Amino acid sequence: MKLTNDKLYISFSFAVKNALIALIFICSIGDLQAQWQAYSPVFSDTLGAFDLRIAQNNDQVAWCVAMKYEVTPNTYAWLPSEKLSFAKTSDGGNTWTGGSIPMGPEPYASNLCPISAQTAWASGLDIDYVSYVLRTDDGGTTWTRQLENGFSDAASYVNFVHFWDDQNGVAMGDPTESDTDPVPFFEIYTTADGGLTWTRVPSANIPPPVANEYGSSAVYHVRGNYVWFLTLDGVSYEGKRLFRSKDRGHTWQVLSAADDKINIFSFADTLHGLGAKRISPTMAKLIYTTDGGDTWTDLPLYATSEPATSYVLIPESNYILMTRRANNLTGPFRTMLSKDLGQSWIELGISENAAALKFSSPTVGYAGEWQPADHATRMYKYAGSPLVGLFSGMELDARVTLGPNPASDFLNVRLEVAEPAEFTLMLHDTQGRLIDQKNLEKTVQGNAHFDLSNVPAGIYTLTVSTEKGHLTRTISKL
Repeated sequence: MKLTNDKLYISFSFAVKNALIALIFICSIGDLQAQWQAYSPVFSDTLGAFDLRIAQNNDQVAWCVAMKYEVTPNTYAWLPSEKLSFAKTSDGGNTWTGGSIPMGPEPYASNLCPISAQTAWASGLDIDYVSYVLRTDDGGTTWTRQLENGFSDAASYVNFVHFWDDQNGVAMGDPTESDTDPVPFFEIYTTADGGLTWTRVPSANIPPPVANEYGSSAVYHVRGNYVWFLTLDGVSYEGKRLFRSKDRGHTWQVLSAADDKINIFSFADTLHGLGAKRISPTMAKLIYTTDGGDTWTDLPLYATSEPATSYVLIPESNYILMTRRANNLTGPFRTMLSKDLGQSWIELGISENAAALKFSSPTVGYAGEWQPADHATRMYKYAGSPLVGLFSGMELDARVTLGPNPASDFLNVRLEVAEPAEFTLMLHDTQGRLIDQKNLEKTVQGNAHFDLSNVPAGIYTLTVSTEKGHLTRTISKL
């Protein structure tokens, strides 16, 4: 989408074009160290992780592009810089390296798409609104410009480029005319030769745009051969329509989620998806689909004293992960999980302000930090415990002995399993707030002690999780 002011501006308070940081996730370095491992900065500055993607056929490979922002408690304003920065891992997040992406003067990222540790594509534009599609085959050391004849109209704006392998890809941009069609339609190209040649998808294969409709940078999802992208209203900056292709971008249709004006969305597979719309600073509407977006069901409204930052539907489990924030600078940044499609939520902890979350499965996930105030930007790897057990949806086969229950000042928990396992125990109140958490090293028998002396009387839920699954028990505090 072409913005009319001299600088590109991003506000976290509104669903502004490009402000939708694809499914931001909050990770932890402290209490939730078992879930997320923080890695030493690969960036030399404080940056905001804008778009992170996992290679479709190799979940050990992930790349992330980052930009510079001016941060206030409620907004992020893009700051011009000479280059775009990226980070990548090729060993499942154990190590990260970084580099830069050249895109003209004061470049602005649209997205980044990796194929392997060596090959990736990036899209974006510079301060003069010149659009770029770039390819690297040497791990980001050098980049070659592609599609120079595309996105060249004054109204052009590349929103993303995606490749399934080193040959087949699609690039999507805002509505423009073509040599044969004077009526603007979404500028979408496909390639089958690694980007050497591109063919524009004809207008007959794309639903025509409506008034003030534009694409949104990096707000797209790919599962298998399916591609979805979100459009925004150029006046209100609300979500406008959701488009889907089942054939790698060659033909497109508009989905019924358009009526809900969703701002962000996530698909766990080709059928199951989640849409989210912020309807007030403390209220969000969630919708859910089981048929790839053809039809949607309303989920319960979510209300909180802290604004929701993002939502993601985890592959293979269909659990919803949500993050909340008090403000952009100091937090707290809370991570919430729903195992029943929004009927109830439990808090997983207070964590770091990280962004651009991507999961390829319940056990493989990455994130990049959203511009910290006092240290260079970190990258994160999902460590797989205990959330793998929560995400799996499997019931844990374990013997749990509680004493005393009802409890007064303390609660002892004894655990027994057939094979050694690492345990995480979380105690929540009836509102889903995390009261206490204990971690046990790998064992077949373990004991945990909870101090309840300062906990109000009432009913609580104990969740016991390992990589095999989880179970819950009800606790009464006298």
